[in-house]
Amino acid sequence: MVQLARERAPGTEVVLAQAERLPFADDTFSAVAMSVVFFFFDDPLAVLRECRRVLRRGERLAIYTTAPELRGTPAAPEPMASHSHFYTDEELCELARGAEFRSVTVENNQGGQLLVART
Repeated sequence: MVQLARERAPGTEVVLAQAERLPFADDTFSAVAMSVVFFFFDDPLAVLRECRRVLRRGERLAIYTTAPELRGTPAAPEPMASHSHFYTDEELCELARGAEFRSVTVENNQGGQLLVART
């Protein structure tokens, strides 16, 4: 995936890192976004804390993920679903609040969850 990103966006800096240990200074970014990766993290709170660390004050986090009701469907098929972590809307909110995000909301559109929060 990193190689593909480098090929498709020449001149762009593409960094390979663990989500729990981002190689960036505190208060670096104005936004953090994730799409369909959150359910793969073993320690989602650590990932959210790291996102919080690299975001500047008042900036935004956006995470698009898959709700439990889609487990085992074409949106989250087996065997992948058995190795993934699914969260209810409230569980996602609690994780974000636990990482000290504020203005936390989750919009659930037929099992597609969009978590939005601010630092």
